[in-house]
Amino acid sequence: MDRLKNYSIPFKGLKEGKHLFNYEIGDEFFALFEQPLVEKGQLKACVELSKSSALFSLNFTIEGQVETICDNCLGTLTIPLSNTSLVYIKFGEEYDEPTEEIIVLPHNEHAVNVAQLIYELICVALPIRHLHPEDEDGNVTCDAEMLNQLNDYLVDEETEEEQDDDTDPRWAALKNLVDKSNK
Repeated sequence: MDRLKNYSIPFKGLKEGKHLFNYEIGDEFFALFEQPLVEKGQLKACVELSKSSALFSLNFTIEGQVETICDNCLGTLTIPLSNTSLVYIKFGEEYDEPTEEIIVLPHNEHAVNVAQLIYELICVALPIRHLHPEDEDGNVTCDAEMLNQLNDYLVDEETEEEQDDDTDPRWAALKNLVDKSNK
């Protein structure tokens, strides 16, 4: 966690109210995580800490873009991202995350590290499919040469009739017996 110390928010000693913390998220940030889903990107993360006597909340606003690989053509793709999220911090006996929106910190903690939360919010904001956008005419903007190469290796699935033609005639005779008995 020592590498993530720049993403710690010390809340002990802060007055009650709202406090802003801004972070520039780049390639160095993603390198801090093992096997990152995202390796490159330029984002801005704004964390607003609202502190009260009993608990406090972290309101995250993350905007920017990440670089990933297109699912169709395997080409480099830049995806714009925007995410806002709210996380509540409560105090208890030991660290716990009872829900996605609530984190329980031990009473003796004096800071909360938001690096993992920022990373998870970036990953959640990614679309399920990473695809190049269509142009104004509705045409795919993927790398045509790569798509052609991938199509050369595409295996055609056999139709049901073709599969029946490949069936051993002894099995076909048994299938006919089963079909007759079911009638």
